[in-house]
Amino acid sequence: MIKIATIEDEENIRQEIVRYIKKGIGSIEGVEVDVYESAERYLLVGGRYDLVISDIELPGISGLELGKRIKETNPDVYLVFLTSHSEFASESYIIEAYQYILKQDLEFRLPGVAEQLIEKLQKQKKEFCIIKDGTEQVKLLYKDILYLYKSKGTKYVNYVTTQGVVRERTSLENALKMLNSRQFLLVERGYAVNIKQICRVSGDTIYLEKGYEVPVSKARLAEVKREINLYWRNS
Repeated sequence: MIKIATIEDEENIRQEIVRYIKKGIGSIEGVEVDVYESAERYLLVGGRYDLVISDIELPGISGLELGKRIKETNPDVYLVFLTSHSEFASESYIIEAYQYILKQDLEFRLPGVAEQLIEKLQKQKKEFCIIKDGTEQVKLLYKDILYLYKSKGTKYVNYVTTQGVVRERTSLENALKMLNSRQFLLVERGYAVNIKQICRVSGDTIYLEKGYEVPVSKARLAEVKREINLYWRNS
């Protein structure tokens, strides 16, 4: 299920937003759209969403402030801002908004943006692995995995995710073969990181979402930086 939230204080525009989202969705199934009239209402009863479409100029808590709060707890969310004033665009990019749309362009822009993001989200939700953690089987979405590590002398690979840590009795080599994705980059003998979760690289340390740090071996440092720069240029 792909969950979309829209926040807009004007009833007629709320109706337009939903109509244009549904136009973008077309025949795609498994999409849920919830509507909120204020940021306060969203924060009170809203859950975790894949895509949040919000007016910037909301009464009370602004759309930009709401976006900052959402990103703190859900950094993977896609944010799309709506505004009547183009000068707000530069502010929206500060908090990593995927897109901003002028309200006068809703009819022409929103259906296409919605369709594009839903296709991205569908692809992400298909990228997962199932590991055996003790007696339980756990489904992990690739996008939720921050990094993997295997401590020397142990028989388990630890998957550090946005929801916590799970582990599987296997080798790091076999874990990476199972993932079978260039999204995971071996950076040290016992460490592999999700390249999509990297915030920055400084010296021989990779800084990830959620404040995690992972060391890079001197032997792999140049290659790792090259792979990261290539990904950032093409993303």
